[in-house]
Amino acid sequence: MECSEPGTIRDEELLAYLAGERVRPVVQQHLLRCQRCSSQLAVYRRMELTLTGKLYRWNCPPNQLLGEYQLGLLDNDLASALKNHLSNCEFCAAELVTLIQFLADDPVLVERVSVQPSSLNNHQAPQEAKRLITGLRDRSGTQVRRIIATLLPPQPRFAYQRNVGDSEIWPRRYSAEDVSISIQVERGTSRRDLLQLIGFVTRKGAVLEALQGVSVVLSSQTSAVYTQSIDELGNFVFSSVSPATYTLELQLPESTIVIEQLPVALQD
Repeated sequence: MECSEPGTIRDEELLAYLAGERVRPVVQQHLLRCQRCSSQLAVYRRMELTLTGKLYRWNCPPNQLLGEYQLGLLDNDLASALKNHLSNCEFCAAELVTLIQFLADDPVLVERVSVQPSSLNNHQAPQEAKRLITGLRDRSGTQVRRIIATLLPPQPRFAYQRNVGDSEIWPRRYSAEDVSISIQVERGTSRRDLLQLIGFVTRKGAVLEALQGVSVVLSSQTSAVYTQSIDELGNFVFSSVSPATYTLELQLPESTIVIEQLPVALQD
C-alpha cells in the first residue's frame, strides 16, 4: 500500500502526532485522507502500548512487597534494598503513603489492628501482620467492585469512513480507571456468519504479563456465554462469535470491568 501523497508528511511527524506534540495542520488532514499513513500510525500506537506495558516501572517492586515492607515482614537485606528504592522512586513512595492511609483510615475495617514494636515481640509481630493481611484479602474477595468502562472517541478516520455511524467504527477503545481495552471485530475464518472479537488490555503501571490468566466473559440475552483468558501479551480472542449486542466483563481480582452494549457486527 502506497501513500496517497508521497512526501507530504514524514515518519518523525507521525511519531510527534502520536505523542501529542504540536504538528503542522496538514499532518492531521493527510491522515484523514491517506489509508497507508493512518495504518502506519496504528502500527506505531500498538508498538508504543507494547513497550509501555513491558518497560514502564520495570524495576519497581510489586504492591504486595510494599505491603510486607510496611508491616515489617521482610528480612533486613530486602527491607534495606526496598528502602533505598523508595528514596529514589516517587511512584512507589506515593503508593506506600496510600497504603498507610488505607490501613489507618479505611472505614470498612471493623477491627483495627495496630502493630507496635513496643507491645509485640519479634515472634508476635509477623503473626499479627499476617492476620491483618489475611483479613484484608478475605474482605476484598467479598466486595468486588463493578466498574463500567467508558467508550473513548474514535481515532482519525479514513476518508471513505466519514459517513459510517460511530457504533460501527472499529477498533473501539474503552477506559476504566487505570485499565485500557482495545477491541477489534473481524470476519471469522471458518464460517461467514461468525465473527472474531479480538481484544488488547493494558494497565497503567503494570507489565502485560501481570494480566495473564484474567478471565474475560462475553454474554448476551440471545447468544451463548463465551469465556476466554488474557494471554501473556495482554490479548484475548473469541474466535467464533455470533453477531449480537454483548456485555463483556474483565474479571480482575479486585474488580470487574464491564463494557455494556457492545455491538459485535460488521457492515457488508
